Amino acid sequence: MKNKVKKVRKIEPVRQRVILELQPKKRVCAYARVSTDSIDQQGSFHAQVEYYKGFIGKRDDWEYVGIYSDEAKSGTQIKRRDEFTQMIKDCEAGKIDMIITKSVTRFARNTVDSIEVIRKLKLLGIGVYFEKENINTLSEKSEMLLTILSSLAQGESESISTNIKWAFRDQFAKGTFKISTPAYGYINDEYGELIIKVDEAKVVRRIFKEYLNGKGSYLIAKGLNHDNIPTIRSANEWTDTAVKDILQNPIYEGNLLLQKTYTTEVLPFQRKRNQGEKARYFIEDNHEPIITKEEAKLVGEIFEYRRNQIGIDDSGKNLNKYEFSSNIICSECGGTFRRQKIYIGKSYETVQWSCIQHIRDVSKCSMKAIKEDVIREAFITMWNKLISNYKEILVPLLESLRNLRIDEVQEDEIKDLNNRIMELTEQGLVLSRVVSKGYIDPAIFIERQNALNIEITATKKKRNQMLDNNGFEKEIEGTLMILDIIENNPEIIEDYNENLFIHIVDKIIIGKNKEITFRLINTLELTEYVGK
Repeated sequence: MKNKVKKVRKIEPVRQRVILELQPKKRVCAYARVSTDSIDQQGSFHAQVEYYKGFIGKRDDWEYVGIYSDEAKSGTQIKRRDEFTQMIKDCEAGKIDMIITKSVTRFARNTVDSIEVIRKLKLLGIGVYFEKENINTLSEKSEMLLTILSSLAQGESESISTNIKWAFRDQFAKGTFKISTPAYGYINDEYGELIIKVDEAKVVRRIFKEYLNGKGSYLIAKGLNHDNIPTIRSANEWTDTAVKDILQNPIYEGNLLLQKTYTTEVLPFQRKRNQGEKARYFIEDNHEPIITKEEAKLVGEIFEYRRNQIGIDDSGKNLNKYEFSSNIICSECGGTFRRQKIYIGKSYETVQWSCIQHIRDVSKCSMKAIKEDVIREAFITMWNKLISNYKEILVPLLESLRNLRIDEVQEDEIKDLNNRIMELTEQGLVLSRVVSKGYIDPAIFIERQNALNIEITATKKKRNQMLDNNGFEKEIEGTLMILDIIENNPEIIEDYNENLFIHIVDKIIIGKNKEITFRLINTLELTEYVGK
């Protein structure tokens, strides 16, 4: 049988045809970006705006719908470019048919983001025209070339970042680095050297004096806010964290610690606290101090004393002297609860726990305080129910978790890694005590602390990878621990047992009607209703 000549008729895309019928002119916008703060570049920015107005206006088949522009911002992260984000939203809303921009490097320097956005726009039938490369993303052969060009742009951005970081490290090592944004209490002189800012220095001295006189960071911050003391840069209010940062910053005793943070090597660039991944540089007697070395030493000793009194684990989590501290969570705003005493000195003096956000601003969180006795009574009820029904609850749960486990062989190694983390953490605490008493040089302390942090991070990473592969380690280990406690304490309890609470409860979640949910160490959640 002879091959019949097939009659083929191309069916044009309906969406594009309808758009052309309803909107005969393409609605075209331009995207412009200037990535530096220099005056010359700002002039270039304005020139781009004028250029694209004329360029789009010349075409009879184009309708000018505006120019989106991000000025003086890095192009390496799309999420930080407000105008770019708005332009994409307008595309999705059907307000734009085409985007014109100078080049791939002006559109995005992150390959993944660039290709992702272009593909999203293509699905909407919206093209991006890059003038320099003469590419329209709606053309069939554009994507391969775009991938290559975007990768080159990303490599260029990473190379520039590497060069800048190398220059900074060289300045750190030589002690010639000039801080562009000095810490609170200091400003730069005409040569870029740190000099005291008198009004802010008074506040710094006040913070150190009040701390040495026994006030905690929270009360110090509260007092600063009460006295309407201007905050650090653009902060809305003083916080205990800001106060602690000032109290622990060696800059106020005339020393300088450089590279406390660092930027990751590849896109997307991220700013991280330096926990020993990079070298740090300590410069002693670099500038005029605001406080004496004796005051700084005393503050360090008080910090260490309070740390030992309260207790800090290897992650820096506050273990606290009150079993409920940092352990009660608000279900409305997610904030933690703070301990309060009311009717102080009265025969009916009471301890209650209140959401921090509610204390600061009732309009942002309406969660009411809950009495400590109520929480303890709820715990007694929850525990008695659990030990009365543990065979129906915990035993089947443990069996199910074990059946879901991937690899039991790794258990011993995980325990060894946990022990090593604890040993390294203890070494870090001992090292902190030694340096606070002046027994070793601060620079040697930083070097040794770096080494400890690196090993702790590596050990945690290995442990976490094994936990991810092992599966349900926390749940199984926690369930076994609870079962062991029940077997050794099988009796119903009548009085609250603080030690028991600490060992089996991870968090408490307070609900709107005072539902109290206890999240146990095996992640099981049990709720008691006390609202009525």
